Amino acid sequence: MRSLPLSDPGTPDVTSPTRLLLRTAALQWRPMVAGSAVGTLWLLSQAVLPAAIGRAVDEGVVDGDSAALTRWSLLVLGLAVVTSWAAIVRHRFGVTNWLTACFRTLQQVGRHTSRAGTAVTARLPQGEVMASIASDGPRLADAFDVTQRAVASVAAVAVVAVLVLRTSVPIGLVILVGVPVVMGLLLLVLRPLQERQRLHRKLSGELTSIGTDTVRGLRVLRGIGGEEVFLGRYRAKSQQVRAAGVRVAVWESSLEALQVLVPGLLVAALVWAGARATARGEITPGDLVALYGYAAFLTSPLRMLVEAADKYVRALVAARRLTTLLAVPPAVTDDGTATTAGGDLDDPDSGVHAAAGALTAVVCDPPEDAAALARRLTRFDDDTRATFGGVPLRRLPVAEVRRRVLLSEDDAQLFSGTVREQVDPEGRHTDAEVLAAVDVADARDVLDLVDGGLAGTVTERGRSLSGGQRQRLALARVLAREPEALVLVEPTSAVDAHTEARIAARLRTARAGRTTVVATASPLVLPQVDEVCWVREGRLAARGRHADLLARDAGYRRFVTRDAAADLPAPRTPTPEDRP
Repeated sequence: MRSLPLSDPGTPDVTSPTRLLLRTAALQWRPMVAGSAVGTLWLLSQAVLPAAIGRAVDEGVVDGDSAALTRWSLLVLGLAVVTSWAAIVRHRFGVTNWLTACFRTLQQVGRHTSRAGTAVTARLPQGEVMASIASDGPRLADAFDVTQRAVASVAAVAVVAVLVLRTSVPIGLVILVGVPVVMGLLLLVLRPLQERQRLHRKLSGELTSIGTDTVRGLRVLRGIGGEEVFLGRYRAKSQQVRAAGVRVAVWESSLEALQVLVPGLLVAALVWAGARATARGEITPGDLVALYGYAAFLTSPLRMLVEAADKYVRALVAARRLTTLLAVPPAVTDDGTATTAGGDLDDPDSGVHAAAGALTAVVCDPPEDAAALARRLTRFDDDTRATFGGVPLRRLPVAEVRRRVLLSEDDAQLFSGTVREQVDPEGRHTDAEVLAAVDVADARDVLDLVDGGLAGTVTERGRSLSGGQRQRLALARVLAREPEALVLVEPTSAVDAHTEARIAARLRTARAGRTTVVATASPLVLPQVDEVCWVREGRLAARGRHADLLARDAGYRRFVTRDAAADLPAPRTPTPEDRP
């Protein structure tokens, strides 16, 4: 029994689609060889069966030798037993090879996309990545299921050709010449089929991308009345996919028909030649029976060879898409060897400084700069000069950075599962610790909403929850990890004012003594922080307490309060000299 998923899926060779397939085969060569050997035994036991039946006819029936008839009948029975056993074992190896190749490919894609991160979606649409995971892995695996039957078919055709040549050279030449002709005719259909499959695969990926974008932005589309526009785009693209699918089906149906017609013509020619040779006395009645058996048997390996060619074409199409995905260079290279005791977080590009153990807020104008700054502070790509405890993040191992410096972006991502799994996906914490994180994020109402509390089920992507509830569960998840340094991007943007104030106060208490950076412009959160970094156009403009910045920086005051009157000087506190 093989344990799946694999503990180590290996490193794929992405230099070309063919090398990707060969590398995958090399990583599982033992079951491939064993399956091919058993598959060869399975077909060879069928290939020699007509010869045994023919000898039984000649020696046992025509010559009237009962002992010979019994002997050859027992041999036929033995071959049938071997065929049945080999068929079972061959199928088990086929399933094993398919599952292993499929899981290996999916694991390689999963590991690569997790390492490459945003570099994948920056180069490829999300729908393309989803289509690769959903269809390309299984299609590539089909090649490893059919290989053992292809090897066995080649061996069986060769053995049948030798047996027929020993019976009659002219009839043997029919097989030796006819089989390549049959394969050539069938392979002519595969090239246009491959082109149409590649186009269909491309259009399917584009359709998936449109569907993904529509679902993700459905709430926005409803707000602006754009559902019909995207529905029209989706309908038009789906019609293109349908038309491409019909073109693929035309060639696939032609191939299926030729798989029956062309080998059938070869079988008919073989039977006709055998009957003519028997009538002329060139071969015995037993030889004719054997020839008919060979002819009937040949349809099976010939169909398998065409099936193998078809699946190899499909696998190459899938491998081409997979190499494109797997060849995307990771945004982060794991070549760090330095260590650090931790400390301040610094971003030289912007001048932002987050003191160790303090709660620091970053207010960015424009707001979208906050996401880029947060990614630099947590090394989500190699384009960063940020330091942690004075050591450049690029010099630290990626695993250490991920363990000690955690980023939580404003796009709250949840997965299907229990509430507990949302907060503690790795199962490292007790219920009390999970509930403590939920309390800090003020997410107790989620436990009341679902049946079962922590054991209650959250639907896929948290669709059963509101945007604020999803955001608070995501906040509880990062708080439960208790990282040494935590970077939050707009963690309270989807909650009401009262909830936001409670979260800000609890966050300050829960993260006391640990480095926390909050990218926000909320006037309810900013008074709770130790220091505010005011960043304009990517550079630090001012630093200080929230109240001090309000008093002395008109730009900060205008941005935070969203009040045009904030450009006026702050009112001066009356002094005793001002009194009459």
